[in-house]
Amino acid sequence: MGYRSDVRIMTSKKGFDELRKFTDQYLKDKNYTYGNLLDQLDINHETKYAKYIGWNSIKWYEYSGSDYDDVNAIMEGLSHLKDKDLSYRYARIGESYDDYDEHYYESVKEEEQDLEYPSMERYFDDDYVIDNMKLDAKEPELT
Repeated sequence: MGYRSDVRIMTSKKGFDELRKFTDQYLKDKNYTYGNLLDQLDINHETKYAKYIGWNSIKWYEYSGSDYDDVNAIMEGLSHLKDKDLSYRYARIGESYDDYDEHYYESVKEEEQDLEYPSMERYFDDDYVIDNMKLDAKEPELT
């Protein structure tokens, strides 16, 4: 099954269009035939100025060879946005509680400078633990 992550990216609309062009060309140059991740979004919301996209439970292995050129295209595309002075926000949550990665670039020239940051919550599910403790405390049935 493999290790899974949830990934979110926020860009300006202009930044998303540039990311799309970059990833399409990158994948074409690599002869990658499995498709562009930008066509397989789990989260896709936009406003007049910004685009918020993401994937849930995805194998997000960065720079792990040609099997993950689709992921590499996105990551290289974010570097490309920085080179083009286009703002973005990136966040990835892995399965492990301590596996969290984020980075961003803030353009000084782009119109849309105040992009939202992806937001996440991790919290204790006390009710779940207490319910399981109650189940564990039950006497086993005699048969």
